[in-house]
Amino acid sequence: MNLLSKIEAVLYASESALSVNDIASVLGEDPALVSKELKRLIREYSRRDSALQIARTGITYKIQLRKEFVPVVSPVSKKEFDRLDLEILGFIAANDGCIRGDIINRYGEKARPHIEVLKSRKFISIKKYRNTEKFSVTKEFFRYFSITPEKLKEMVAGTGVDKVE
Repeated sequence: MNLLSKIEAVLYASESALSVNDIASVLGEDPALVSKELKRLIREYSRRDSALQIARTGITYKIQLRKEFVPVVSPVSKKEFDRLDLEILGFIAANDGCIRGDIINRYGEKARPHIEVLKSRKFISIKKYRNTEKFSVTKEFFRYFSITPEKLKEMVAGTGVDKVE
């Protein structure tokens, strides 16, 4: 097996984005060599117009489906979240430290089971605050969505998302 194929296999099998050092550690290879081969692999994916791409977020890499192919695979792919899960998660991400009442006011009582789903999947943390609870996204949220806290703040600031005042 060549190193290029091994790097591709590690990226494919990993649930989370990996740094060059992570990949090198898994393969027992020199990080400089892994970096060189990873760049070559990225060029190959671009050149062959694949449905997959190697996405870079900060210093980490991940194999993922190109956006234009999402409608093609949606009939056969399992949805990990329903629409309200994502709406509530987005609201919490955009309004770090929001309280339960903010969520219930916006989404109604139907939000309660969705909050529990997000909590059980460790995407949100809930802390007692006076006679209610405060919500924040967790490290698992950032890992799963391959985004940094700084990038999230940038995105929220740039979208004009409704913030709780």
